[in-house]
Amino acid sequence: RIVYIVSMRLQLTSASLLILCSFCAIETNAFISGATRPTSVEKSKTSLHLFEALFEAENEKLFAKFDVDRSGTIDKEEFKDVVKKMNVSARRREILSVASATFGGIWVATASNTFQYGQKKLRKNYIEPLAEEAMLQNFPTAMLSGDVDRAIWKTLKARGFTPSNTIFGHSVCSDEVNNRKEQLIPLMTDRWQEGFTLGGLGGLPFAGKSGFGAYLHHVPDSGKLLVLFAPHVGIDSEGRVGSLQRDGQAAVSSACGAGIGAYKALQAKKSTPEDPLLAFNSLQKEDMDTTFDPQLTQIIDSLAPRLNGIQESSDSVAFVTYQMYGIIQELITACITQTPDLFQNASEVAVVGGIMINRRKGGDFFQPLSFETRKRSSSSNPEPEAPIDLFEEAFGKRPNLREVMGSEATLERMRIQ
Repeated sequence: RIVYIVSMRLQLTSASLLILCSFCAIETNAFISGATRPTSVEKSKTSLHLFEALFEAENEKLFAKFDVDRSGTIDKEEFKDVVKKMNVSARRREILSVASATFGGIWVATASNTFQYGQKKLRKNYIEPLAEEAMLQNFPTAMLSGDVDRAIWKTLKARGFTPSNTIFGHSVCSDEVNNRKEQLIPLMTDRWQEGFTLGGLGGLPFAGKSGFGAYLHHVPDSGKLLVLFAPHVGIDSEGRVGSLQRDGQAAVSSACGAGIGAYKALQAKKSTPEDPLLAFNSLQKEDMDTTFDPQLTQIIDSLAPRLNGIQESSDSVAFVTYQMYGIIQELITACITQTPDLFQNASEVAVVGGIMINRRKGGDFFQPLSFETRKRSSSSNPEPEAPIDLFEEAFGKRPNLREVMGSEATLERMRIQ
């Protein structure tokens, strides 16, 4: 139908141009011959006569086409031929209409996949070599956000997770770079059709137990929870981890600003306690009345006991980012295990953890670090079964972070194998 309409418009446009050219020719001839320039009324009459002549000529051609026996009339057999050709033309337009609608529907449905496919195939033409090298060194099995989204979807779909029975929640930093269309959170929110925000600065779940409880109570009846948590880090064109040139800015800024800011504050204080404290216990000790910057204060307090061994790491900001992951993981786990009515409301909880990597060019990435699911024993027994590790099923081999973190002891404290 669209093709038909376009073709008809082109035909009308051609006729209009022909009339215009004819009119211009008349005026030109009159001017050259010295004749008096026609008035507006005469112009209108001339245009009308031309149009009538063209219309009459087209009618005569059309009539001659179907008046096969040249009798001057359209007899019964000739009329049948006219109807037959009209029906063929109508069917052709219907086929074109269906084909156009189908193509348009497929294009709309696969536009995101097409973008991601093109991004993967063409990124070698515009990647920043130093940024790529730094990412592979510090985040060795990082994946494009679109690939992570599909891997999570494929794995959970096989376990019965669907947009209609699952509510997606995320604990990531509130930085706007994490909300770009190609980033993981917008992709997953679009996939699961909604998203509950648990995170604040640095990606810590500052919604707390109350926020997690609200999230839980929004789950569909006997439905499922999907939680993704991650700190984030930028890598600039020079390969500097923790830096990012943001859209519209010539200068490079910090990413994550909260995590790096906390690290700098601790450097200034030279405060690195030797005995690690549980992040959740540290959260309970915070005095909210002593500061107007409670989130950054909490990040500093949680990060302080985790900086031992940073001198042995390959990159201090990468080390801090992995420690931020450990803090968030601990807090999310506490929310899950310390919510008594969790499996009275949800039948299964899937938790994905990692690090979001912001890049100026070449696409945004995600370094997967954990993926497990917890399921209640039965509909009559709200007690959870042992966690099921889905990491290798979804993402393949685990990353070797020994050189990045500097020691096995550091990895053990973070529970990253």
